Amino acid sequence: MGVAPHKDPFIFIQFAGQGVKYMDELRRLYSMYPDIRPFMQEAIAEIKNQAINYDDTRSRFFEHGLDVDRWIAHPEETPDFGYLQSSPLSHPLIYLCQISTYISIIQEGLDQDLLLRHTHSATGFSTGVVSAILASMGLPLDDLWKWAIKVQAMFFWQGVRCQQCTLNFGERPTLEEKISESTEGSPSCMASINGLSRDRLDELIDAFSEHGTVYPAYELLPERWIVSGMPGDLIEFNTFIKERVKEITWKYTSSTIGAHSPFLSYALETSPLDAKRAGVAFRGDEMRIPVWSNDTGTDLRISEDIILDVMRAYFTCPAIWRRQIAPLYPPTRITHVLDFGPGTGVASLTENHIAGSGIPVIRCALPLGRKLLFKEILPALDRS
Repeated sequence: MGVAPHKDPFIFIQFAGQGVKYMDELRRLYSMYPDIRPFMQEAIAEIKNQAINYDDTRSRFFEHGLDVDRWIAHPEETPDFGYLQSSPLSHPLIYLCQISTYISIIQEGLDQDLLLRHTHSATGFSTGVVSAILASMGLPLDDLWKWAIKVQAMFFWQGVRCQQCTLNFGERPTLEEKISESTEGSPSCMASINGLSRDRLDELIDAFSEHGTVYPAYELLPERWIVSGMPGDLIEFNTFIKERVKEITWKYTSSTIGAHSPFLSYALETSPLDAKRAGVAFRGDEMRIPVWSNDTGTDLRISEDIILDVMRAYFTCPAIWRRQIAPLYPPTRITHVLDFGPGTGVASLTENHIAGSGIPVIRCALPLGRKLLFKEILPALDRS
């Protein structure tokens, strides 16, 4: 896992866009790194402030409140698993987790200029691409703080708009923790299928279309896909494909929305306007390194409307992870991947893609990975 003495380190940065145990990570950040607490408190206050402007009477998305600061201090008062995994909670809080991790590392002494001078490019799984954009800008801490709070407001509304999409289909998905830990998980709006090529998946989806609507959402590996659909349709699709293909595995993901599919078309209509009201807009000339898009893997710096293209890619377009991490495939100068979480699932996904390359994936959201970053990788950058 250490820095190879014969080769100057060259970095690839990635952020996850999911993390089932994000509340545990928020608690760890809050308890272990006191300097990040004021930012987290301000971000949580911004979430609550945005909620004042949302009429939740009909939707009841926030029936258990938004006392995130209290949940951090008193885990026993935290709402149930299904509530935390719902889009209106998970969208803003997963973002809060990942950007708090990054800011806390800057507070601990990360020299962003040094890092970016030795970074090839960055990306983010699904919504994580927004934090990758913020990291690519190399802003002074005070400016990054202000930007991050604006983006926090954007993510509040994004979570709401995505859940409104599902409500528009007459669905109120609920996730049960005990079932989610079972072999196939708790029925939801997304599921992972292992053992199908894209062509075969398309054939099965087409054959199933007389019974329900399912979309390919995210290619994790060449024969491992996440699909999107309403829970009832996915339950039927699970049975449908198992009757036709024996050697597959199925696992529902903890999602109450059908991301990366036309199910989120309404969010694409509304969320760019929410971002504009929050004052969030990115320019390519503000980004010091390339940030690769979810869908095509192209450099977002060339986009004429970065927010719109980013939202289109993670709301309605199928995504392909291998395109996002294409710079890691040989021949490559990259020696290390820095993963800023939350969770470790995306770090493991990248490891699967580059197995045998000798490129380590450093989990900077974990204390051990953070220690390695400061004790080995950054000093090596400074010497190179």
